[in-house]
Amino acid sequence: MGERLIKVFNELFYQKVQRSRMGFFIFILVILLFHTGITFTFVIPGLKGFTWSQLLLALLMYFICANIFVGLYTKRAWLVFIITLLLGYLGMGWRIWLEWGEYTLAEYLHQAILIFYPMVIALLITGTYSIIDFSRNRKNDGIDS
Repeated sequence: MGERLIKVFNELFYQKVQRSRMGFFIFILVILLFHTGITFTFVIPGLKGFTWSQLLLALLMYFICANIFVGLYTKRAWLVFIITLLLGYLGMGWRIWLEWGEYTLAEYLHQAILIFYPMVIALLITGTYSIIDFSRNRKNDGIDS
């Protein structure tokens, strides 16, 4: 009974995403742009300001974004990767531009952080997207009925 209810909920969610594609795309745009810019100072272990609650919140937001991407684009992992990568870099660039010259931001301006943090986010969202999309298509094709 519970598994059937989850399937119905998933399909209703994806149908809602299909009906209002632009609204959900704008939601993803805002979430990734602002959340990436805000969280990169709180979610990297070993740096000042790291908290587990911010890390878990960031992972939850990225999971939600991956689910919305599944509803928006089917079998387009490269498109999802490019969109999340660009929005990640734009979000970090926006945050650095706003706080340029602040002493507290100097710790986070290492090249490794600036280059790899948006890549990790893009890989995490794309990987989650690929797993969800694969399992959804597998169930829809009747293989897992």
